[in-house]
Parts: sequence; structure tokens; C-alpha cells
Amino acid sequence: MIYYYPSCKFTAAHPELSERMKAFLSARGVRVADCCRKTHGLPESGDTALTVCQACNMIVGENRPDCEVFSVFEYLDALSPEELPLPDLGGESITVQDCYRQQGHEKEKAAVRSLLRKMNVDIVELPGLPEEKMFDGGFLYAPISEANMKLAPKAFGRASLDITPLSPAERTARMKEYCRRFKTRRVVCFCNSCLAGLTEGLPEGKSAVHLAELVFAEQN
Repeated sequence: MIYYYPSCKFTAAHPELSERMKAFLSARGVRVADCCRKTHGLPESGDTALTVCQACNMIVGENRPDCEVFSVFEYLDALSPEELPLPDLGGESITVQDCYRQQGHEKEKAAVRSLLRKMNVDIVELPGLPEEKMFDGGFLYAPISEANMKLAPKAFGRASLDITPLSPAERTARMKEYCRRFKTRRVVCFCNSCLAGLTEGLPEGKSAVHLAELVFAEQN
């Protein structure tokens, strides 16, 4: 059985988009799960869990090590054009921002870029500086919640070693300084925290977009 965890934060930020994604996956026989904090034990040995959220990935992955847990974008990238019609973005140059918590998840990063190429995007890569590899919006600037530490102590414990708490004003300043490097009109990411951080930091005239917004854009 394949399960999809739609992410509480992603759904709250993109309610209509989340419903379209759930309907699409359900029609393909994927079972839509509830919040990972309630049903992380639902998949059984040999099942597959698809996630659209780094926290869900960490929680489900740690609690169900006998299941295959990977990004929903890897699943979507494997579909044919007939199964997943994608919009044509006309060669638009868009910068890709990876996520600190997905370091080592090379298959997900490859799927992200493959989907962008299929949408006729001119992909702009960052130079790969240390701060670019460590980018995760505000995640690394606030203590990890007690609830998350209880649910996935190994995964969040590792991440906690890189956390430097900042005040809201300091975080905003950090985001604005970081976002000065982007030259394209849009920056695409695949993480809730990254999206919030980019949105907070990007100057007027530039915008951040979640990859799912592009993949499941309503087409005329």
C-alpha cells in the first residue's frame, strides 16, 4: 500500500492545492493518511509513504524504518505525460533552492529538477556555498518543539546541533540578506519552512513558489 502524508502546514498554506493533490493521488489508488503525528504507525512493513514535508519525512521515517519513505515528487516524476500533464512555463528562468534537511536525498533533488525540465523551466542553480546548503527558512533559527523531539528524537536531535536561535527581527534580517543572491524573478523550493523564509526575505518584484504550485497549477 502507498500512503500520502499531505502535511498539516502545507495544507494550511495551500488548502485548494492540497485538495487537488490528494484527489489526484487518491484516483491513482494512493491512500491519503492523516497527520503524521497521529498516524505515523499506520504503514506496515513493506508499505510506501509519500511526503511533501521535511518534518513528516523525518517523523514517519524514524517511526517506520521498515517502510519506504520518500518525496511525493519522486513519485510524480515517474509518471508519464499522459498520467500527469504538466504546464509549459515557456523557458522561464527559475532558481532552485534546496533544503538543509534534505541533504543526502539526491533522488528527491533529481526528481525536483526533472519535473522543472519537463515544465520547460530554465533551471538556475545556486553556487553551492555553505549557507546555501544550510538554508531551511526559519527552521534553524528556533528551538525544535518538544513534540517533534519526542516523535523523532534521532532525526531532530541531529538537526538541533545546527540550530542557532534568533529573535524574529534577527531572523528577518538574515532572510533578507540571504535572499539578495537571487537574480531570477521566481525562486522554487519544496519545503514549507524554505518557502516561508524566502517569502519573508525576497525583495519586491521577486517571489517564492512551492514546486507543487507549479506541478498542479490549474490549467485553462
